[in-house]
Amino acid sequence: MLVLSRRVRLISGMLFALLLVSTGCSDKVAQQVGEMNKSNIQRVGNMYAAFQNTVGGGRGPKDEAEFTKFIREYDPNKLQMMGIDANNVSGLLTSERDGKPFKIRYNVSGGRGAVAPVAFEQDGKDGKKQVGFTGGKVEEVDDTTYKEYWSGKSGTTAPAAGPTGRPTGSGPPPGAPTGPPKQ
Repeated sequence: MLVLSRRVRLISGMLFALLLVSTGCSDKVAQQVGEMNKSNIQRVGNMYAAFQNTVGGGRGPKDEAEFTKFIREYDPNKLQMMGIDANNVSGLLTSERDGKPFKIRYNVSGGRGAVAPVAFEQDGKDGKKQVGFTGGKVEEVDDTTYKEYWSGKSGTTAPAAGPTGRPTGSGPPPGAPTGPPKQ
C-alpha cells in the first residue's frame, strides 16, 4: 500500500510537471502561486503543508531544525514562485506585522485537504494576532481564539470524506491511472 501511494504521488507529480511544460503557462502558474503566498505567515502555512504531504507522511515537522532543513532543501523553483529565500529562513519565520518570530506548533497531523493552525504571531497588530493554517489560510483572531488554536483544541478540520468514504484530496486525481503500473 505504501509503495502504491508513493507511485501514485510520483505519477501525479510527473503529470503535473508535464502539464506545466506542455501548456507553456509557467508564468501564469508562478503568478497564481505568488498570489497564494503574499505574506510570511501564508508561506509558513504552505511550507508546513508541503512537509506534511511530501516527507512527513501526514505529520508536521518535529521541530524548527527539521522544518528549516526541509525549507532549505525544497525545490528552488517552487521557493522562488512562493517568494521564499532559502538562505534567509529566519526572515521567513518572522511576522512582517510585529517583527517577531512566529510561534510554530510542531508535530501537527494533517495531510491533503486538512486545515490546521500552525503559525502564530506573538504580538500582532491593533489587539489582533494572525494565525496561519496549513494550506495558506490566515485568520486575524482575538486572544481567546488564539489560545484555543494554540492548544490544538479548535481550528483544525480533517479532510472531508468523498463519495467513496475516503477523504477528498487523497488518492489519484480524476482520470489518473489506478492500480499497479502495467508491466
